[in-house]
Amino acid sequence: MKGDDNLSKGILIIGTDTDIGKTFITAGITYLLRKNGFNACSFKPIESGGILKGKNLVSKDTKFVKDITNLKESNDTLNTYCLKTSVSPHLAFEIENKTFKKKVIIDNYKKLDEKFDYKIVEGAGGVIVPIIRNEYFLYDLIKDLDLPVVIVTNASVGTINKTLLTVNFLKEKDIKIKGIIINNYTNKFYEDDNIKVLKNITKLDILAIVKRVKNNDYSKIRSEYESSLDIKKLLSLFT
Repeated sequence: MKGDDNLSKGILIIGTDTDIGKTFITAGITYLLRKNGFNACSFKPIESGGILKGKNLVSKDTKFVKDITNLKESNDTLNTYCLKTSVSPHLAFEIENKTFKKKVIIDNYKKLDEKFDYKIVEGAGGVIVPIIRNEYFLYDLIKDLDLPVVIVTNASVGTINKTLLTVNFLKEKDIKIKGIIINNYTNKFYEDDNIKVLKNITKLDILAIVKRVKNNDYSKIRSEYESSLDIKKLLSLFT
């Protein structure tokens, strides 16, 4: 997909760890863009740990984003591979005897590109998560989609090490980093220092600091998005 100048705006949300809040932030960016009248959608290329809805396996991450944003696209449109086994994608593909084809993901992204001006793509796990054992990793998919990334991390103990490792690896792979979003902020004194250290060392923008909210209270979640995410900063991610 590199070199395709006809494609419009997209970013990829990458996390420093599993369950760091990529889906939560993907939903927030998509929600705020749509609330402000921008034609935006989410896209989850790969999910392992899907949920059964009737006889169908459904991406729970995609469901959450749709519930928050009122996005009406089908699950199949917004999620290419949904795997039942909640393990690393490469192992889930092996266990379920399914074949990964990057062209299917790229084609799906292009279809979304024809309909939406802003695409928020959510990664799976961390940047070095394998998709095909010993052969193809999440960073390969990022490069094939040719998208810049936003790093989601937290401010808790241990964040400095894992965030710096993620930043350095992305730079080594020549993947453009648009900035960092701090998720699950709880207003502890050491969190503020961790954020300061990350900003000083990485020289990256801290795009937002998002407070911890219970995932089942959609009203409070939307309110937190509106107070912590800045629409001008979000739009700048796509330039």
